[in-house]
Amino acid sequence: MIGHEQEVGRALATHNRALLAYVRRRLAKTGDAEDVAQEAIMRVLTRARDTLIADPLAYAIRAARNILVDRARGTVHIQIDDLDGTDIPIDREATPLEALDMSERLKLCQRVLEAMPPLRREVFVRRRAGEESYEAIARDLNLSVEAAQKHYSRAAQTLRRTAEGGHAG
Repeated sequence: MIGHEQEVGRALATHNRALLAYVRRRLAKTGDAEDVAQEAIMRVLTRARDTLIADPLAYAIRAARNILVDRARGTVHIQIDDLDGTDIPIDREATPLEALDMSERLKLCQRVLEAMPPLRREVFVRRRAGEESYEAIARDLNLSVEAAQKHYSRAAQTLRRTAEGGHAG
C-alpha cells in the first residue's frame, strides 16, 4: 500500500487548489482554509495506508466537509449557509445571550428536521449537506425531479420559518 499512498499524495498535490477553493467557499475566516485542507489531506493519506482510494480529491473533499462540520459543532463563531444558499456571517462579537439564542435555534431546527417525514428529510439532507443534484436524488429514491424539488422546498421552508421565528411550524 506504500505505493498507493504515494499515488494518492501525488493526486492530492495536483488537486490542492481545488480542495482549497472548496474549503474557502465554506469558511468565514479563509485564513483557516489551509489548515482544514491540510488536515483533510492527512486524513486521506492515513486512510490510504490500508484502503484503496479511487478518487483522492472526492475523498479529501468529503474529509474537509467532515472537518468543517466538526468545527461548526464546536463553535458558534462560524459562517453558516442559510437555507437559500446565501452566506450569513455570524457576528464575531456576539454576546453570550446572542450565541445562546443561535444555539437554541440550531437545536430547534435539528429537532424539526428529525421530525420531518423520512423521505423529505433524506431529500433535504442529500441536497443540502451532500450537495447532490435533484436528478441524482430523484433517480436514487425513485422520484420525479419535480417531486425531489418539492420535498426540498418544503423542508427548507419549514426550517427557514423555524430559524426565523424560533418555533416549529
